[in-house]
Amino acid sequence: MLVTVTRVQIPKEQQGHLAAAFRKGAQELKQFPGFLGFELWLNDTTLEAVSRWESRQAMEAYTQSDLFRAHHGRGGGGPPPGQIEYFDGEVVT
Repeated sequence: MLVTVTRVQIPKEQQGHLAAAFRKGAQELKQFPGFLGFELWLNDTTLEAVSRWESRQAMEAYTQSDLFRAHHGRGGGGPPPGQIEYFDGEVVT
């Protein structure tokens, strides 16, 4: 399993619009092959968008798709720049 974490430094009082955009996008991801799940982690200074994929290939296929372009398109449609990290994941329990 591949886990991606997009970390955006943003004060809690400014997270609402961005969190709503991630929630909407996550609903659309449910239909994408290889997508396993999505979580939002919020605290006072940071929003983290965590997605889980069957494989790196599944996530990379998404990054080449029309859906990805719709989520991250130019003209203000995508999230603000953030730090993206990739992890090999394993469900233990």
